[in-house]
Amino acid sequence: MKRVVDWKSFVLAVLLIPFTVFGFGVYSEAETAADPAPEIQPKGEANGKRVLFDNTHGQTAGAADWVIDGAFSDFGDALAEEGYFVKELRKTSPITYEDLSGYDVFVIPEPNIAFKKSEQDAMLRFTQEGGSIFFIGDHYNADRNYNRWDSGEIFNGYRRGAFDDPTKGMSTEEANSDRMQGVESSDWLGENFGIRFRFNALGDIESGQTVVDPSDSFGITEGIEVVESHAGSTLTILDPTKAKGLIYFPENIPAWPNAVDQGVYAGGGIEEGAFAAISKVEQGKAAFIGDSSPVEDATPKYLREDNGRTKRTYDGFTGEGNNGQYMLNVMEWLSEKESYANFEETSITLSEKTPLLETDTINENPELTTETQKEPWTNPPAGYRWYDPSTFAAGSYGSDEVASNPTYDVVAPATLPTQQEFTVRVVVEDLEPGETLTGLQLGAYLPGGQQIGKFNTTGSWPGSYGYSSSFSVTADATGRASVDIPAQLNPATADGTANLRLRKDGSNLLTKSVQVGNVDAEPLPDDETELPQQVAIQEARKAADGEVVTVEGIVTSTPGSFGGKGFYLQDESGGIYVFQDSDSFKAGDLVQISAVKTTYNGEVEVTDIIKSEVIGQADIPAPKTVSVIDDTNQGQLVKLKEVTINNIEAFGTYGTFEFDAEAADGNVVRVRVDNRIGLNHDTFVSQFQVGEKVDITGVSSIFHDTYQLKPVSANNIVKSAQTDQAAPCKNDNGKHKGADKGKGKGKGHDKSWKCAS
Repeated sequence: MKRVVDWKSFVLAVLLIPFTVFGFGVYSEAETAADPAPEIQPKGEANGKRVLFDNTHGQTAGAADWVIDGAFSDFGDALAEEGYFVKELRKTSPITYEDLSGYDVFVIPEPNIAFKKSEQDAMLRFTQEGGSIFFIGDHYNADRNYNRWDSGEIFNGYRRGAFDDPTKGMSTEEANSDRMQGVESSDWLGENFGIRFRFNALGDIESGQTVVDPSDSFGITEGIEVVESHAGSTLTILDPTKAKGLIYFPENIPAWPNAVDQGVYAGGGIEEGAFAAISKVEQGKAAFIGDSSPVEDATPKYLREDNGRTKRTYDGFTGEGNNGQYMLNVMEWLSEKESYANFEETSITLSEKTPLLETDTINENPELTTETQKEPWTNPPAGYRWYDPSTFAAGSYGSDEVASNPTYDVVAPATLPTQQEFTVRVVVEDLEPGETLTGLQLGAYLPGGQQIGKFNTTGSWPGSYGYSSSFSVTADATGRASVDIPAQLNPATADGTANLRLRKDGSNLLTKSVQVGNVDAEPLPDDETELPQQVAIQEARKAADGEVVTVEGIVTSTPGSFGGKGFYLQDESGGIYVFQDSDSFKAGDLVQISAVKTTYNGEVEVTDIIKSEVIGQADIPAPKTVSVIDDTNQGQLVKLKEVTINNIEAFGTYGTFEFDAEAADGNVVRVRVDNRIGLNHDTFVSQFQVGEKVDITGVSSIFHDTYQLKPVSANNIVKSAQTDQAAPCKNDNGKHKGADKGKGKGKGHDKSWKCAS
């Protein structure tokens, strides 16, 4: 029995909820710094406090959407509910003291463009004279606009491995851009605030935190048990008289899987540094947190500036732990002016200094830091320049181009029945893939204006005739969206003509003349998105990124073996990775999929599935024996035979590891073993040694510029048949001279060439 997963139907069912954004919310037209800055007036009784959110340093770059009417709107609205006046700072010139002086708190959400020295001076003066700043950071290498600077580096005042040259590695155009003029390296945060963002990168942490008692935190931690983090960093307490840690992670925390170094610097706990902290600087204050996840919500406003795609953000502020409450507690403390100049003048316990790393690979002395991986972490899309908004994609902040020009239609029965319920379909086309339109309403009225329709967009019928409650539609990967809406007319309506009208935010989009009468309700025709014809996977791999393709193949890996619920799909021509989140697939399924072809970290994949169907089961293809991993076999099951294990290296704390597989001809393939296939580092090294010959089955893959073989199950690595056989001396021929010297300590290298005793 075949299983059908029709993603479109699922989307439409969810979209019947009023104001619901399924996936990601964007406007069809973006804004620039020349547009009026958003502001939120106090709701209820005003408390007289004013809060300014920075949006002048790349706060909407990449997947970030850290603005008060976007993915920081829950935070902004919650502040307004507490009586604060909230506004966004948007401008093209540097921040000045005058920009800040009229506010109590300046919030800086995860910047992606470095501060000029003049801006640092303005912020320091603002703080010294009684203002407060909230620094919201993220993990190391969260460089969302590919300019080599991440938020921790920007706040600290210097780039890792580039203290002597803030423009290191940049093109002449980047280095000479206005955004880099006046940027100087210094230990600005450490010297002035007694604290510094670390360059660690930590995994998901949802419990077990050490939270300072409210009596020792000026009440900030009242009611706080956990503030969750998803790929964040910590802060080093350098001067306990200025800086105080409030929340610390537990021991034995995981590293972020994509960390460029060990990720976790001290095993977690107090010595890893504070996740959340505060500081007192003369008359002013500051607060810090090592991740933007606890602040964000799931309502991004803009499209990505680098490629125009939809952003995905998450419900951290209200949906996890005590995140939202902690932010409000911090803001209350920041907005209260207090005269003590440092924490020594208070009764709270001073924090311990955070031990710094000074090893061969990681040195936390600002002037001695080293770049552990070439930056940026990936190449920016062609034509995109982070310092030039004229290159930004339509629909992103900074671009003045409209993202889409949608067309609208309303599909209804030939005659609308006056005595029975019926269905009306709203269809929107020519949207950007993933674009959401909100504020839609549907109404039915007589030529004289009398409303005669009820429309069920909420799950229950309204009490009176009139326009429906607002609803939303989200485009699929083809740019099309539709929703079926139950409807009924006033039974007293006489046979004749009427109008159906679709409007958005009160403005008319479409008016359609219809007939009404005492007739039986007719079902609407099936609503099918026109999908491309099926092609071989090898052909689909050649499609342009963003193009919808239809392929059919056999699932060759257990879904979720490499994160999420993705899997590899293969036909006779080739293979491809399928990035998806359904539980409806298993290895051996014969699947037809229509989805968007894209490239992620160098690997070709399909994502944003429009329709998928399990049409049967089939034998998983036998792996092809190959000597190299390259473009000719990407995404396919392959086998390396009689290769020698070298350079085993563990990654993270969960057991994932890599090693080199060297063939007799000297060709080396990097093998990545994800612990989720059922084999971890410790088990592997207990069964195999460096220098041992093995046969390896897996999927041919690539990560950035490195080709990889990825085993798909725990039994994909076996000792070669020749390994247990003693080779006769005549086979040596001098080829193995010194073969057992190896590298490093020479432990466990291949000695199988030696004579049998």
